[in-house]
Amino acid sequence: MSDQVGEGGGALPLVLIVAPATGRLHILPPKNFVDGQEWIEEGQIVARIEHSSAEPDDVHAPMRGRMGGMMGRDGEPVRQGQPIAWMEALAEGKTIMKPVEGGSAEERGA
Repeated sequence: MSDQVGEGGGALPLVLIVAPATGRLHILPPKNFVDGQEWIEEGQIVARIEHSSAEPDDVHAPMRGRMGGMMGRDGEPVRQGQPIAWMEALAEGKTIMKPVEGGSAEERGA
């Protein structure tokens, strides 16, 4: 498997995971996502957004793949739609910018 990230040369497609709501980012264990070696499953909770409503929003991995890293620090404020993590997806031929938990996905062919 290639160590490349992105669309070229047989690499896994890059997926940006965005905040589903405005609030504070809380990264869930394992917190070593920054090293790019953590494999995650579709639906796995990777972070939580805490805000003024009673229940925080869980941020789920949209598909199975390798977590590349978090794009924010634990406790940092984030806005709805802001990229908070990136991963290499086990899907072929597309780079996907996908909000988790509703919203629309923007897809570009490779």
